[in-house]
Amino acid sequence: MNRTACLTLLVLTSALSACGDGGSGGVSSTPPPPTYTYTKVADMTGDRTFRTGGIQYTVGTTPNFTNAQTVAFGSGPQISYTAATDTYTLTDSSGHTATFTPLNVVQNPTAPPGQVQWQSTNGSTVERFALSVPSANGVPLSYAVIGNWSTTTVQNSGTVRLGFGGAPTQSGDMPRSGNATYSTGIGGALDQGGAYSLNANSTATFSANFASNTVSTSMTLVGVPSLLIGGGNVAFGTYTGTGTISGNAIAGTLTGGSMSGAFSGAFFGPQAAEFGSSWYLNGTIGGTSANAVGSIYGIKQ
Repeated sequence: MNRTACLTLLVLTSALSACGDGGSGGVSSTPPPPTYTYTKVADMTGDRTFRTGGIQYTVGTTPNFTNAQTVAFGSGPQISYTAATDTYTLTDSSGHTATFTPLNVVQNPTAPPGQVQWQSTNGSTVERFALSVPSANGVPLSYAVIGNWSTTTVQNSGTVRLGFGGAPTQSGDMPRSGNATYSTGIGGALDQGGAYSLNANSTATFSANFASNTVSTSMTLVGVPSLLIGGGNVAFGTYTGTGTISGNAIAGTLTGGSMSGAFSGAFFGPQAAEFGSSWYLNGTIGGTSANAVGSIYGIKQ
């Protein structure tokens, strides 16, 4: 993947063509509908500034995820890309800024396929940034990418921002009727006295009712324990959620067992062809305190 094309938004305006008088009779024709144009993330070029949305949370010296909150799409970190220097500048809602250049690209260990990682250190502060092209059932998304930006101490205690950006569905191009289901992918991490990856075996569903501006989702979480914990896969239960559509943004709540949380994201591409949302859960599982964070994303079927 070309890292210079990752996590970008090309803001395009719709063009409205209108016909003139229909002849000597003075009859005017009906203007055609607007035309909406999108550029796939991999094809974007030049300087650009774009919006994001998802979740934000705090991490400690142990792998826990606390103080989680949703961040509405458009209110997440602003990401500006300068093509001449291949540089990303990130700014969060508090005004905190971090800049990442090609010199900050992490070479070792090698990032997973489809991901680029950056890291910079200033005194006791470590800034990390990662961009990934997510896949739903093996098919990469074309109009959305996921980003993870953390600002921590050298002991890994600080703030993490997780969310989606790309080419969001333009307001006038959002469907106003009908239903859609999406082929989905899901990933994340769970802390319950140790870290579990939710990437390999968890599953999810997602659907939208564009007539009522609502969405629904379900997540079945299965964790792969870290090497420090050992053992086999652990089933952490199923969690369901409902939410609303506002423009191209989506937001809602999650519940299941003794866990609760929320999700936030947006639709991307023509006619809401793709979606991306990040989520969090906290509470107890089996009577033991647990916290989880992650993302769901997908392609319209």
